[in-house]
Amino acid sequence: MKGCLHIVRGMKKKLTLPVPSIKIKADGTIWYQGMPLLGIEDAQVKAKAVAAVKAKRYADIPDDAYTRMGDNPNGLWAGDDAAWSKHPANLRDDARAQAKAEQQAKIVRIYLSSRGWGDFSPVEWIGDITRPDADILAECRQLLINGYDVDNTNQSHTEILALITAARSKWSTPKQPFKTPTHGPGYCYSCETYCYGDCGHYNPDPQIKYRRDLREAQREQNYGVED
Repeated sequence: MKGCLHIVRGMKKKLTLPVPSIKIKADGTIWYQGMPLLGIEDAQVKAKAVAAVKAKRYADIPDDAYTRMGDNPNGLWAGDDAAWSKHPANLRDDARAQAKAEQQAKIVRIYLSSRGWGDFSPVEWIGDITRPDADILAECRQLLINGYDVDNTNQSHTEILALITAARSKWSTPKQPFKTPTHGPGYCYSCETYCYGDCGHYNPDPQIKYRRDLREAQREQNYGVED
């Protein structure tokens, strides 16, 4: 067994334990770091079990308190990564995560207006772009009317609808995966020309350009200008 051991009660995961720290004895009981993995909810029974573990009198612990692989009388379920991948609790959590991701993917920002002097935060509508145009239009209109120090409040329905349409078009357009440009021998990523080394900083590794572009983007984000 590799990976992790997952412990579930009902439909809620209780523990995730690394397999190297797990030992399964001949009777099937699971032990973690030299101690039995027990599933006891009754306070009095739990107190007696704790005392028995401290005294290493494991025979005093009821057999149904021990945990074995699969479903147990103590209410716990135990399984490895493969079993956990098929467990109803995991399938439910995966479905919830997927639904949340799909909903989050619908969230876009629509820039509506700048604000007055001294406030660099724009007036933006943020929400689900798949909602009806009329609903989004009404919310955009409220942001422009009720927002503070809005520069461009008098936008027509046509202008706002154009912003909504543009945002939806951009959102629905599949993003093209980045393709690394291919350049022949002699191309230098330091000066971005076929200098064959004449610039004095010849480097055929495209990573140098990516790192430079990243630094420039970070400077622009932090300061609003390129140094």
